[in-house]
Amino acid sequence: MLVSASSVLLGTSIDVGGHIVGKVAGVSLDLDVIWSTLIAGAIVVALGLWARRRATSGVPGKLQLAWETIVTAVSNQVESSLGSSGARIVPLAVALFVFILVANLLELIPSGEHPPLLPAPTADVNLTYALAFLVIILVHAAALKTKGIRGYIRRYFRPYKVLLPINVIEEIAKPVTLALRLFGNVFSGGIMLALIAGLFAPYIIPVPDVIWKLFDIFVGFIQAFIFALLTILYFEMAMGDAH
Repeated sequence: MLVSASSVLLGTSIDVGGHIVGKVAGVSLDLDVIWSTLIAGAIVVALGLWARRRATSGVPGKLQLAWETIVTAVSNQVESSLGSSGARIVPLAVALFVFILVANLLELIPSGEHPPLLPAPTADVNLTYALAFLVIILVHAAALKTKGIRGYIRRYFRPYKVLLPINVIEEIAKPVTLALRLFGNVFSGGIMLALIAGLFAPYIIPVPDVIWKLFDIFVGFIQAFIFALLTILYFEMAMGDAH
């Protein structure tokens, strides 16, 4: 007999997608998402400050080596796409990658609460939309600065004028797809953890739970990488010459 995911979730006390809600000036806020976002940001800033303080020109420590690896990989990708003119994109892409990675991994910290006290903020579509629109606004600003108003408008008519509606729709879809791709993959991780809790007996749960969390670490890394890579590619399409 097959058991559907919805019946398992309904049969447990786990509220997938639920939040700790508070009101400020009559506005409902997802407090757990807010403090998880702030904690993820604080962790990234702390790691950056720690790495700067312990940076050395000699043999690098593990943290410095990790930062240098990330920055070098992003710099090489940007340089191959935009050349030296894209150097200013590197800090943005690195910051997005590290922040999203840390945010994705927060849900792996057990809290014993449902909804969890420290959920992955990227499992909330509001944050992923905010990140996506931030990227797209900066992309269009870079395109205007690089090509000027005429060049910016002209690119919507390439390679043929008849493709103007399709090019406009593509630009509108970019932040939506960028946000929903990240949100969907991280949110599904929370659903899987809920299903594991509902499908298995308490004494068996730790085994599949650990296996899935290890896979979730891999997914969190891949999604952070994809978001940063697409950010670079969007800048390349906006600032580079049409081919």
